Amino acid sequence: MSGGYTKQDYEDELMDMDTALEMEQTCVTFYQESAEQVDDSRVKELYLWFAGAGTKRIAELKSVQTATKETSSWAPEVEEQVKSADEPLEAAPAFDSDAGGKPGKSEIMTLRQGAELEKKAASIYHTAVQRSRDKSVRELWRYLAATEEAHIKLVGTYFDGLMALAIKKK
Repeated sequence: MSGGYTKQDYEDELMDMDTALEMEQTCVTFYQESAEQVDDSRVKELYLWFAGAGTKRIAELKSVQTATKETSSWAPEVEEQVKSADEPLEAAPAFDSDAGGKPGKSEIMTLRQGAELEKKAASIYHTAVQRSRDKSVRELWRYLAATEEAHIKLVGTYFDGLMALAIKKK
């Protein structure tokens, strides 16, 4: 540890990684369970995409965490490692108002809950950005925060689209 970077800074960043992994697992579990609860094929596809992406993200973050603990330091440009793991992901499914059926309460409720989870995840990452002293770790948290912000918008697009359909079909 050098340049004002302390063992406590390192331990705080590892604790943030633990928090990130817990949050990602919470999201994966939520989306897997929600995919089973909804009938709308659009929402089910979205939830399965989120669960798959989250599962890959967890594996990569655990890999980073393990390597970090083994070397007692963060790899340079650690955010690039996580970004490169995200690249093979298929694009998130776009909302298609012509697919699916009439949305029900479970779709609307789980989309609201999903939006709240994504906001909580983004908040965790934004807080980690502020706490991190290591530049590469800050960049990792910035990248993950931006990803969660995009997820919030995606969930919002689905929510708005389904609400418009629900109003239209009444």
